[in-house]
Amino acid sequence: MKRLLHCLRTFLKALILIILIFFLLPFIGKNLQGLFFNQSVNANTISRILSRNMEASQKLETVHVSDEGIAESHVDAWLIGQVQQVVIHYQYEASIGIDLRKITVLQDDNRIQLIVPPLEILTDSLTPLQIERNDFWYPLTENRRQQILEEEKKRCRTHYLEKNDDSRLAWEYTEKALTDLILLWTDTLESVELSIIPSDESQQVTQYETVN
Repeated sequence: MKRLLHCLRTFLKALILIILIFFLLPFIGKNLQGLFFNQSVNANTISRILSRNMEASQKLETVHVSDEGIAESHVDAWLIGQVQQVVIHYQYEASIGIDLRKITVLQDDNRIQLIVPPLEILTDSLTPLQIERNDFWYPLTENRRQQILEEEKKRCRTHYLEKNDDSRLAWEYTEKALTDLILLWTDTLESVELSIIPSDESQQVTQYETVN
């Protein structure tokens, strides 16, 4: 009988110990992880993951633009005045993004800084929707029509890449898209302080280390 009670007590003690370990294991694991893998190691690991993935990747589309506009052109002749007037209503489509291979990854302790290159027009198109022409004295040629469209496309490209409200909004979308991509690669960024900075606004901080 005593032997049976002793075995029962031993079993109960073992059961209680197993239950305690089961409930305390997540807490113990978290503390052990913090003891052996500090934040700087995590930041270093994450920065190297980013560097490898960005080097292996190419272009990232961050913004899609769809806009309608008007291109106007006229030709004047000496003594006669205006001999040609053309108004083209068009739709401009563009894919805007960044070249991931041109991103510089800098890391110091638990801080990671990404120096991002300027936005690029990855692909774009300008489609004429309607053409109004007054060209009896000087008919519009196909070459001239294509020239007007090409000049307007260049103007649209410049607009979305120079500093204005549209380009600032495009940069905000780019930050969001890049952050989402990094989270996809690394699962979490809780242990690091991440900064995404345009290359034209960056200042090389000497204590940061470039990650290869």
